[in-house]
Amino acid sequence: MRLGIVGSRKRNSLSDRALIEEKILELKPSMIISGGCWRGADRFAEELARKHGIAITIFHPKDRSKPKSYHERNYEIALHSSVLIALVSEERVGGTESTISYFKAMVGGEKLFIL
Repeated sequence: MRLGIVGSRKRNSLSDRALIEEKILELKPSMIISGGCWRGADRFAEELARKHGIAITIFHPKDRSKPKSYHERNYEIALHSSVLIALVSEERVGGTESTISYFKAMVGGEKLFIL
């Protein structure tokens, strides 16, 4: 199973990391997919994949100067994930929400975990 992990950079606490790790241990993915951000869920995804010996694929934006590149990256994460964990912010806006929308359109909501 390919587990996408996305989230708000604001959700960067040790308790947020623990939530993601708990879900990884429960779901036992063969691969983790993430967006490669230096903070929050993306960073936790990389750290935890390495810690637990899980393969990881990172989709970086192709051109960080263009907002469209981030939406394309979010689409790629959704497309390649069979299950998605989303560590959302209170505001529920931004890239995490676009990834959730893409994922719901492709896979549906039953394989989506909002943390």
